[in-house]
Amino acid sequence: MAADRIRPVVREALPADLPAIGEALRAYLSGTEEEKRAHGVSPSTGTEGELPERYRAEVEDPARALAGCRVLVAELESAVDLDGTTAADGGEALPGALAGIAVLAPREGSLEIKRLWASPAVRGRGVGSALLDAAVEAAGPRPVTLTVWDWRERAIGLYRSRGFAVVPAWDERPRLLCLRRSPAVGDPSLRADSPSAGSASASSTPNVTALPPIRPARPEDAAALTGLHLDAWDEAYTGLIASEVLAARRADPESRARRWRENIATTPNTVLVAEGTGERLLGFAIAGAGRDEPADGLPERELMALYVRAEVYGTGLGHALLRAAIGDGPASLWVLEGNARAIRFYERQGFRFDGARKEDPVGTELRMVRGTGEDAIGSA
Repeated sequence: MAADRIRPVVREALPADLPAIGEALRAYLSGTEEEKRAHGVSPSTGTEGELPERYRAEVEDPARALAGCRVLVAELESAVDLDGTTAADGGEALPGALAGIAVLAPREGSLEIKRLWASPAVRGRGVGSALLDAAVEAAGPRPVTLTVWDWRERAIGLYRSRGFAVVPAWDERPRLLCLRRSPAVGDPSLRADSPSAGSASASSTPNVTALPPIRPARPEDAAALTGLHLDAWDEAYTGLIASEVLAARRADPESRARRWRENIATTPNTVLVAEGTGERLLGFAIAGAGRDEPADGLPERELMALYVRAEVYGTGLGHALLRAAIGDGPASLWVLEGNARAIRFYERQGFRFDGARKEDPVGTELRMVRGTGEDAIGSA
């Protein structure tokens, strides 16, 4: 695989990542200290390469130092053709090495990106952008804040391309810029697949718009759910599922509405809807006890369905529905093979393929699993 075709994958950090996270933080913090000394911000004292005491805990005990934070890590699908150094040891980049990390923490109603770092071995291959986009998506309707040294022009350009703007400083250290991004529902810069992704004007300040309310479905939502489900299938699966199959689904909407009404009234599962204007719905999620045999240690909970209208792709509504349905805990799900947008979304939520597959009348489905409660680091 050519190096320029390698795709970064962002996921939640796991306990097995802790040593690599510590070394990545060491590389990040050491490099930052060198830059600060070079720009006259930090005194040239102490042993060369030695970190200030305030940073050592992050390197030596990241699990404790990052408690309360959400940690995202980036990997590459393959590192066979990479040259350069890993985050950890300055040697040749190896398959499975972390390509980058992001550390997120709540801050006064916003989500702060406390650390965002890509290995020098993979810079220019979209790792930083992938981590930043995942962090913005994780924030949902909340603003995102960060600080950056003013000499890091490349990083500042990336932040501006995602709609961040300089705001009055909350950190008074010289040459440190404070940036903030206030997302709006429908903001195209949140859409990883949008042609306008990354083109938000640095001078614009989007209005903050709350996400639509999410609530349990009611039997009287049956007709609206039917319309939403049919529309979402067309939007998500055109080109993946035969057009005659999609058309056949619309043949008897009354029967579909009746089944929805009966299921909502009797199901033990969680059925949630996101409200639009009037009686129109923008998304829904279904979750419940896993339907697969738990012999292989599968999580008890399964995300059975998650759909949002295309008009709200990238707004954080899908993430909000997922969290409302299954929280941050372990779960499994099935996704249609080839549904790249959904797969990327689930990967950013910490789901990974476990190798299981099954044939469905509409195509091949692949199972994805997010690990046990002890597997997640710093999940909010």
